[in-house]
Amino acid sequence: MEPEKRPDRGWAETLTALTRRTTLKAGAVAAGALATVGAATGEVHEDDEDSEGQTEDGGQVDEPAGFEATVLAPHATFPDTVAVEFTVEDSAYGEEEAAMLEDASTVLFAEITVEPGGTSGWHTHPGPVLVNVREGELEITSDERCEPTSYAAGEAFVDPGTHNEEAANPSDEEEAVALAAFMGVPDGEEPTEWVEPADC
Repeated sequence: MEPEKRPDRGWAETLTALTRRTTLKAGAVAAGALATVGAATGEVHEDDEDSEGQTEDGGQVDEPAGFEATVLAPHATFPDTVAVEFTVEDSAYGEEEAAMLEDASTVLFAEITVEPGGTSGWHTHPGPVLVNVREGELEITSDERCEPTSYAAGEAFVDPGTHNEEAANPSDEEEAVALAAFMGVPDGEEPTEWVEPADC
């Protein structure tokens, strides 16, 4: 008996569309989402903005700098029903966050590189993100606390995806590299939405 064939999800079309919103390297502005690939175009986020550089309510969308994201494995759909729940207690501040996703649906893997002094820009995710810092250091600041938490090479963290945040490389010399697994991103959609900078 032959295994059941899954329908083609149109990955070529999805990746082609994502390639139009790719990242700029070497400290320039990155215009793509975390699922982007290749060289940058510098186009604005058409999905997130009514007009160039603005959110629907007229605010200014933040932009990454010195930041690159490369898709290692595009959206993969779980054939089983998968729900995830994370409870994260920040060891530095003792604060607890919870993330629950009744339908994780899909997972997407990317490699994130942040140059010395670079930033992801303020953003949010539709679901939890598991992050493994492979090289260097990342400082994560959420709009809820406005105090950075540092993660060094060999450490991992869970981003609940329930708030706006910024990831920055505090080093003046060493780039930061991390692997990220984005959960619950609808098929064909981007795992990151850039938002207005927080008043931190």
